[in-house]
Amino acid sequence: MPNSSWPRRLRVPLLAVAVPTSLWVLLRAMNRFQFALEHVMTVQTLFIFSVMLSVLTQAGWFLLSRWIPGRVKLAAVGLAVLCGAAVFWTVRTVEFDGEMAPHVRLRWEPTAEDKLAEFRKDATPAADAADLTVGPDDSPAFRGPAGDGVSSAKLADDWATPPRVVWRHPVGSGHAGVAVAGNSLLTLEQRGLEEAVVCYDRDTGRERWAFAQPAKFATSEPMGGDGPRTTPSVVDGLVYALGGAGDLVCLDGKTGAKKWGVNILADAGAVNLEWGMSGSPLVADGKVVVNPGVDPKSNQNRAVAAYDRYTGAKLWAAGGHPAGYASPLRADFNGVTQAVVFDAAGVGGYALADGKELWRQPWKTDMGMNSAQPVRVGPSRLFVGSELSLGGAVIDVAGSPTEVWKNRTLAARFTSPVFHDGHLYGLKAGRLVCVDAATGKKQWDDGNYGSGQLLLADGKLVITAEKGFIALVKADPAEYAELGRFAVFADRTWNVPALAGRRLYMRNHRELTCVELPGRN
Repeated sequence: MPNSSWPRRLRVPLLAVAVPTSLWVLLRAMNRFQFALEHVMTVQTLFIFSVMLSVLTQAGWFLLSRWIPGRVKLAAVGLAVLCGAAVFWTVRTVEFDGEMAPHVRLRWEPTAEDKLAEFRKDATPAADAADLTVGPDDSPAFRGPAGDGVSSAKLADDWATPPRVVWRHPVGSGHAGVAVAGNSLLTLEQRGLEEAVVCYDRDTGRERWAFAQPAKFATSEPMGGDGPRTTPSVVDGLVYALGGAGDLVCLDGKTGAKKWGVNILADAGAVNLEWGMSGSPLVADGKVVVNPGVDPKSNQNRAVAAYDRYTGAKLWAAGGHPAGYASPLRADFNGVTQAVVFDAAGVGGYALADGKELWRQPWKTDMGMNSAQPVRVGPSRLFVGSELSLGGAVIDVAGSPTEVWKNRTLAARFTSPVFHDGHLYGLKAGRLVCVDAATGKKQWDDGNYGSGQLLLADGKLVITAEKGFIALVKADPAEYAELGRFAVFADRTWNVPALAGRRLYMRNHRELTCVELPGRN
């Protein structure tokens, strides 16, 4: 048979391979340049269906081709059955990173639950009682004491002497953050069918107590996995924690005993979000402020709620918008103490005293994906950012809110930025970006950290990268300079860390660790 006939004969399988391959390349490019998540998910769905259609098309073409011998077809069918069986019996699940790249988990690998159960079976409890007295260098809430990602730690200017892992052990699943106070650290974990608030000794990692209750926020792995997603708050020896399914509890910090609890979704008549309750509770002025949102089909005026922090009694409720994924932030604007809430429809300020909405700036993103924490950049100015479709902006809330600038230089889809000496630092499509907060002008962007997290300490950025390493970068608008890098985890790392003194407490959905960073006098 002439060779010229081969391209014609193979045009069907070649086309069947070309379509999903093209969609895969397009999907990677869309993630790299932060296209709107709604469009990314559409292409991802098309890619999945194109792969299935491609397999069926190639199988049909192969079996119906008259020029392929019957014995070859029979052998190929047998091989396909064996390969399918091998995949079924070897692959347990597939995890996806921030760019939707798949990572296969094999059946013989111990699961996170297996590792945790094995660890807890022989674990020695902490010898002393929990003391949650907050020290000046502690990190008692989401992104530190002020909620701005800034730490008082004094860090070395390079890692010629590398960081040191103090302890490490398995942890329950979820994307919760870490709070550090007194002699303890706290986080939330999914342990089987229970959500647990767990207190560990900060020096040894040994468990002090765990408060568990039946609850589980579950979603498909491409959506981020199961479990809680918030950070506990510690105030005056009490622990406040919000689970992925909306269970807000107040616990005695010494024993873990429950003081009070309420499901904020049921209390507000709201429905949970696609990726669960992710806004950590704000404890301020005797109140616990949360953002349960509303039921979009029944727009009730209970989207933001404040509870008495001692009794759990509801003090006020306000707002009529679906919740976002960011956490309420305490701020003083125009002489009024308020909770700044970045919900699915925009950002607004609510008076802590009575819940009155003081101002609002619309900021609607595809699928309500307002996730990054707003950052205060002046006496009356606030940075907000989300998907590339909107980018980021600085808003002046003195009087009626006005945009000082808006562009796509820093589209804070996943990672909350930090502010230092007039400049914003954040991750956009995995690259570190420095922006002049007064003008929105980009100073530089460099590096590759994926969908990680970052904190600011001593004029330096401590980045926990998605691939599990820590990086130290100089917070300098004049240049990008990475000062050190240190590998910690092998798995996807999305959780918000805590820096208390020179010790970085970080976790992912499988492990929890304490890493001591090199310091200076």
